[in-house]
Amino acid sequence: MDKGNNALKIDSFDYCFCFDCNKMKDIRDVVATSSGLKCITCGGYNLYEAGWIACPHQKMSAVKCPRAGKGIVNLGSGLECIDRCYFRA
Repeated sequence: MDKGNNALKIDSFDYCFCFDCNKMKDIRDVVATSSGLKCITCGGYNLYEAGWIACPHQKMSAVKCPRAGKGIVNLGSGLECIDRCYFRA
């Protein structure tokens, strides 16, 4: 993917999650390079776009989760999110 296509991808983000920083990032914290989207804080390319999910901690209402629901697990007694909105703080 070239730098122009990566710049268009940034425009579709409100925010994303940087696995290297382990933090939610605003689009101002991300730059487009010819290698992909890059976190300006750590220089990592391990970014994940936020996604709409039914959050178990928001009474199953739809929220745009920075980890796109990757922290939601089924504990047998119901759905639980191990992140518990930690990344929104």
